[in-house]
Amino acid sequence: PPLPLPAPGKPGDSSAPLILNPRQLGALCSELPGKAAIPLRDPGITSGRQEECGMILAAVSPLHAPDVMLYGGILLNNNLPLIDRIRAIVYGDSPDEAGLGSATLFLDEIRIATTIRLSTGQRALGTRISREVAEAVLERKEIWLDRAKVVNNWYLTAYEPILGPEGQAIGSLYVGLPEAPFIALKGRAALILLVLLALGSGCGYFIAWKLAQRISRPILELEAGARAIAQGRRQVSLPVPGPDEVGRLTASFNRMAQALQQQDAQLISLNRGLEDKVEERTRQLELKSLELIRTQQELLRSEKLAAVGELAAGVAHEINNPAAIIRGNAEILESGLDPQAPEREETQEILKQTERISHITTNLLRFARQEALQPEAVELEPLIRDILAQIEHQSPAPGLSTRIVFSEGLPPVPGDREGLRQLFTNILLNALQAMEGSGQLGVRASFDTQSVEILISDSGPGMDPETREKIFNPFFTTKSGGTGLGLSLSYGIVRAHQGRISVDTAPGQGTIFRVWLPRDTD
Repeated sequence: PPLPLPAPGKPGDSSAPLILNPRQLGALCSELPGKAAIPLRDPGITSGRQEECGMILAAVSPLHAPDVMLYGGILLNNNLPLIDRIRAIVYGDSPDEAGLGSATLFLDEIRIATTIRLSTGQRALGTRISREVAEAVLERKEIWLDRAKVVNNWYLTAYEPILGPEGQAIGSLYVGLPEAPFIALKGRAALILLVLLALGSGCGYFIAWKLAQRISRPILELEAGARAIAQGRRQVSLPVPGPDEVGRLTASFNRMAQALQQQDAQLISLNRGLEDKVEERTRQLELKSLELIRTQQELLRSEKLAAVGELAAGVAHEINNPAAIIRGNAEILESGLDPQAPEREETQEILKQTERISHITTNLLRFARQEALQPEAVELEPLIRDILAQIEHQSPAPGLSTRIVFSEGLPPVPGDREGLRQLFTNILLNALQAMEGSGQLGVRASFDTQSVEILISDSGPGMDPETREKIFNPFFTTKSGGTGLGLSLSYGIVRAHQGRISVDTAPGQGTIFRVWLPRDTD
């Protein structure tokens, strides 16, 4: 009988898989129908039913004689050596067949050759492909690369449709690996990583905690003691941590607190003695005695303020040396750490805090003493532009726009260059911090015959009237990390230059600082 064999062509080019029914198989060879029959094993199928069609890989090749063709084919049903060879090609030869991947040939949805075994140890011939895979591979002719259920277990699978001579999907070829070993390996890897992470985090936290406690405890105790002195308490004595710089600083602090306590006792004693003498000798001059008492109280208040200023200067001077040593050691420690080491965050925090200590002590020293000016002719435009360039380099703010306008022919002003640099740096930094890295910063300079006016504006939140009245007061600040000395220093610098400074501001309308500096009219 005629068979749907492939069309002849060049040798090796004309081959195709074919599906033949029992009659067509018997026409080729009487033994083929029996070899192709596969009992069906799916649940719900009546006992005795079997797949009787056979899948043959057929090929045709022309011979040298005219009009003579050689046809040949191999039956794929129950062809276990072929499917074992396919599995060996994909996964390699191994006696441990259960631990390797598997391979299967499907005729439509039925397994006709497979390496997968049932729980009884028999090969899973006659079982069906899963419905989800059948829809993708057999109906839509798509390649399947995903997990799928194979018989009773989940596998990581690859299915490719087998196309007949007319392009229809007549079956599929499958290879896959059991999913369970990969899931177990993934779980073990996750558990190991979790244990390592927990151990590393715990060790890092303990080391960082001990290091930070050892370094920061004496400094924190000094800070608490200085705050107690500033609040008026004199019975302050700190434990000396050791013979190092911090220990010597603590001992000096204790001596200073004791000296302040003695001085207060002497002042109180003197005050009481003066009051007694005035009361005894000037009973009839009550008004004058009251005035004398007020003068004495004012004197006491002034002496206390002077003592606080002396304390601030002494503490600032003494803290500078250990702070510099702490910063140097922290930099050495950081240079020896791996860039990804978790301890780098702690060393960077130490460097940040030592920089803040240096900034605070510098401001305390400037506030505590009146430094003599070193006047020279200062060009304001390059000075202010240099300050802005340094600020933008140290703290870049992509959301900030700056507008700078200097009048042509802006004259120099007589003054101390470093003092003026500090003045404009404080005002510009306050403006940038108020805008929090986003907004409009304006700098404008103009002049007349008597003075040069510099106007610095920002688009920040502005200030209420109460805050505006206090911004030049020493130690007044609205920032959590500020010292309250920046604008008070700026005010002192302007007054030292015989100039003036003012502020225009309102809530939600930004802030404008105006600075007038006298010109050198000689």
